[in-house]
Amino acid sequence: MLYMKKKILFLFIIVAGLAQFACKKNVNGGGPPVITDVRSVDTTKRDSFFVQAVPGSLIVIQGNGFDGLQAVFFNDTSAYFNPSYVTNNNIIITIPATAKTAATNPGVPSTIKLVTDHGTVTYSFKLYLPPPFISSIAFDNSGTLLYINGSNFEGIQKITFPVPGADTALSYTVNSSFTQITAAIPPGTAFVDSLRVYCTFGESSFPYPPPMTISSVSNENAVAGTTITINGTNFIGVTKVTFPGGIAGTNVQNISVNQVNVTVPPGITAPDSLRLTGGLGTAAAPQLFDSYITHPSPGYLSTFDVQYTASNTDNTGFVGWTGGYASSPSSTYPNGTGGFAVLQNGAPMKGNTSPGSQGNAGFSQLYDVPWVANTATPVAGYSLKFEVYVAQPWTAGELWVMMGDWYGWHNYLARYAPWTTAQAGTFQPSGWVTVTIPLSQLILSTNSDTNEWDYGSFPTGSPATLFSNYTSTALCFTIVNDQASPTVPVNGLNIGIDNVRIVQGQ
Repeated sequence: MLYMKKKILFLFIIVAGLAQFACKKNVNGGGPPVITDVRSVDTTKRDSFFVQAVPGSLIVIQGNGFDGLQAVFFNDTSAYFNPSYVTNNNIIITIPATAKTAATNPGVPSTIKLVTDHGTVTYSFKLYLPPPFISSIAFDNSGTLLYINGSNFEGIQKITFPVPGADTALSYTVNSSFTQITAAIPPGTAFVDSLRVYCTFGESSFPYPPPMTISSVSNENAVAGTTITINGTNFIGVTKVTFPGGIAGTNVQNISVNQVNVTVPPGITAPDSLRLTGGLGTAAAPQLFDSYITHPSPGYLSTFDVQYTASNTDNTGFVGWTGGYASSPSSTYPNGTGGFAVLQNGAPMKGNTSPGSQGNAGFSQLYDVPWVANTATPVAGYSLKFEVYVAQPWTAGELWVMMGDWYGWHNYLARYAPWTTAQAGTFQPSGWVTVTIPLSQLILSTNSDTNEWDYGSFPTGSPATLFSNYTSTALCFTIVNDQASPTVPVNGLNIGIDNVRIVQGQ
């Protein structure tokens, strides 16, 4: 009798355990899992339910019967899930960034699929992409292809241009990150409107055609007969370069979509902006061309055309020098605009020696003259400009721009060493070139940090904010070898300097 009672109790325990296991396994009533909705993880949007999302989004899948979860798929792309973020009623999960959308595969099922150990469920859910975005456009050198830069260039349907007739791109390719389109431009003269990119999930537009712009001129004070390079953007079909006085330049050469070469014509009698004319209209240079002719004041510090003057009321003179001076161009320094300073080392310049102790390294001191009419003017947007001629390959040593009256200089305001960024470490342009140094990069503090301002980088010292911050306006130019090595050989630095000026702009 006791044996029978124990046997019945044992069977009861087994049956109760099976019942409890069945209940735990099938809390949703014994059937497969059920998805009721999808919502945002963001606590401020807990009541925000949706039926579509972008790949890469973190979401919450809600329903019941999620115990025993084995796999989750978005458009048949498997998604990783952390069991710690799975309960019977909620799954916190990130949609795979690689999940397919209708933009990349129009045949996607647009579903979420859950697989558990007691069943499978699918739920209608759309994956979409943000609309395309165009940040910039640029032509290739031929002018027949357009680079369209931006993001979300997936599922492109067509690209249109504002041209008469057939306006769709002849062909196009998209890079693997969907951030750049290379499109073949359809024929026809463009009218001012917008380029448009149409994708599965939206469209984007951008003004077209882009304007032609001039950013700089290789020599802003070039004389007749010399060839200059005009730099900028969108130089498509440039046919004419107009110099001050409406005089057309000669030998116009379209080097690339960013560069045009032209020979300066004779007959320029007053400064003005030079202009380009081409397939995209016209563009004017931001600075005056041949400003040396009138050297406007204030702003022009010296043309170096006069020496030993008691004053510099016409902005042509300078105080003195220990370097050299040329009153006119020569075979060594051809095609100048009159007199100019020459800085040339007459003896080897060892490394890490101060200005004035390097074998007659040379100084050229300018007058203390006004830079602007109102010294309360912010320096932002103003630049120091001058032309240089490099008579010997420049491979070591620096040009310093210092401030202070004669023998009262501070350490350098600017350090110009273009050979450090030149190809093969050698700087020697074919003629005079314009140097531009934003005033916001001129150093006021005096220190010995050799990593301070150089061509293409910013200073570690404190720049001025107002013109009144400068205790002097007398500039001095000198050549220095402030690096440990190498030694600059005799005549290793042979630099002509001319037309020093302060201008608004770059």
